[in-house]
Amino acid sequence: MINKIGVKETNMNTAKKLLVILYITFTLSMIFVWGQSCISKEDSRVSSDAVVEMIKPIDELEPGYRSENGLTYTQLSTYVRKFAHIIEYAAVGFQLMCIFLLKGRRKLVWYINCAFIIMLIALIDETIQIFSNRGSEIGDIWIDLAGSALGIGAAFVIGFIVKKRVAKKQQNAMSS
Repeated sequence: MINKIGVKETNMNTAKKLLVILYITFTLSMIFVWGQSCISKEDSRVSSDAVVEMIKPIDELEPGYRSENGLTYTQLSTYVRKFAHIIEYAAVGFQLMCIFLLKGRRKLVWYINCAFIIMLIALIDETIQIFSNRGSEIGDIWIDLAGSALGIGAAFVIGFIVKKRVAKKQQNAMSS
């Protein structure tokens, strides 16, 4: 059955299910992001160091070691934490933009709203870190926004591709 805007009802039900999934994953992402901000500075460092241990060349970087290119173990640990910000916020940006796209919010103002919401999320994130005695860094907010821009861009590209495919399928269905 086709509704008044030319979309099959089964596709509308699929979109509603996808929206529910996105709301749930977005909520879980927020819990994760803000939960990470609640942990102590020491626990955060331990988590980052565990990732460094997984990615470093075996026995090449030890605490206090400086590689030939000047990268220290501490610097690598810092880069891991900053990269985690990018990944977390790329996911948040992607999820939020997908929610907006599925709800039909495709105008420029909604991309700006998405970025504004994510900036608020990042500000709350850094504020939480003040209360967990980790300190707050404005640079992290910029990194968060850069990560969210990646996620928003990915959602836009995927949304554009999906929209074109759906339009093509609908055109083929109407012509046959």
